[in-house]
Amino acid sequence: MSTSGSTNFSTNRDALIAGALRLCGAIAQGDTPTATLISESAEALNMLVKALQADGMPLWALKQYSVPLTAATASYRIGLSQTINTPKPLKITQAFLRETSSGLDIPMTQLTRFDYNFLGNKTTQGNPIQYFYDVQSTYGDLYLFPVPSTLAASNYTLQIVYQRPFEDFDASADEPDFPQEWYDALKHLLADRLAPEHGLALAERQDLARRAKTLKEEALGFGTEEGSFHMQADLRNW
Repeated sequence: MSTSGSTNFSTNRDALIAGALRLCGAIAQGDTPTATLISESAEALNMLVKALQADGMPLWALKQYSVPLTAATASYRIGLSQTINTPKPLKITQAFLRETSSGLDIPMTQLTRFDYNFLGNKTTQGNPIQYFYDVQSTYGDLYLFPVPSTLAASNYTLQIVYQRPFEDFDASADEPDFPQEWYDALKHLLADRLAPEHGLALAERQDLARRAKTLKEEALGFGTEEGSFHMQADLRNW
């Protein structure tokens, strides 16, 4: 048996749009979408991509970022053109201090807004052991407690693990910011969104919606982390 030996198949924005338009009956096989169809479908595709961010934290969208600590600074604004200039994290799932000399990592505890508000003196300085992430529309504010002391800022960096936003489709040749197992799901999910605008019959729309849902669930299921789950009481005093 002879195989290609290749695993680098990809697609792009306009190819996804054309496939979705065929699925929902907007164009026939072999037809080229008009510029208006491409523009309107690209908007729907980008809205779909943003909606998919709400489905959780796939492994391929988790990143780690090193944040320099500043003495006596409790909060750090994260976002494009902000103090920490990187796309706004959707969620911060983990944070830890890393000792610069030894590489030793010290885990930190995530707080809810309720828990953070109930802390006592929020200007207390020391080695941060807790954090609260307050996400806004275009940026997020990361609060540390205790506030980094001069010694902490000199000897540690803050490491955060976070869910990054999915990148937009801006140009016709832009490839999906998704792994290959998502390509078919993206095409069907877009077709499902476009179908009402293009008069697809109700029975066919329902069948398309079922297929899109199945493909999405399969892609989501493949992108979750596998491992053991442990629970224990938190006996720390803070």
